[in-house]
Amino acid sequence: MLEEKGRTQYETPFLVDGENLALSLVNTEVMTRGKRGDLLMTSQDVARWWQETCQRHPEFDEVRRESEEPIMYDTALLNALKTLRAALRAIFNALVTGSMPEKEDVAILNAILRTGYTSLDLTEQGELAPRTHTTDPTQGLMLLPIALSASRLISQGERKRLHHCENERCILFFYDTTKSATRRWCSLGCMDRARSAQRYREAKQQQAAGKRGKREL
Repeated sequence: MLEEKGRTQYETPFLVDGENLALSLVNTEVMTRGKRGDLLMTSQDVARWWQETCQRHPEFDEVRRESEEPIMYDTALLNALKTLRAALRAIFNALVTGSMPEKEDVAILNAILRTGYTSLDLTEQGELAPRTHTTDPTQGLMLLPIALSASRLISQGERKRLHHCENERCILFFYDTTKSATRRWCSLGCMDRARSAQRYREAKQQQAAGKRGKREL
């Protein structure tokens, strides 16, 4: 970890190449050297995460707003993003484990979804196209696309494809898009680390069993 301007920065890069915008937000909480870390600790982190995310997730641009003011990367947005992230993590965890999501978490997601509405906009080519708008002039341009992607994942995705990484030292979620639907880890690196840990445990168990056998002789 690197210390910069009185705060802890984690070397782990943002995981913005996932299949879903909401999962990319949830996965800004990571495990680093066995400790839980937060990649969104400052407003500057939020700005950098959103800029990188917008390059990989075209759905960021699906929301329009009445105001043309730029996004204000302030403490209020940071806190709102973390509140949404916590709710989404809890909802996704409930879906993965087959339990019932908490009403409070669903209410947080719904409150953001209610700031959106759809209307028909006239394009430069003279065609009518449906557009999603937000009534939230300060945070909606970021929060609503994330909430919409979460809603689509929950309502349109196959729940059996939403997983928590099977590496016990990982807290990331992923949506399995493989044809076989047998993916178990968030990445090949995590798979290798999990298998190495398993081989280490098995070797230790065999070593302990060998020592017990010698004592019994």
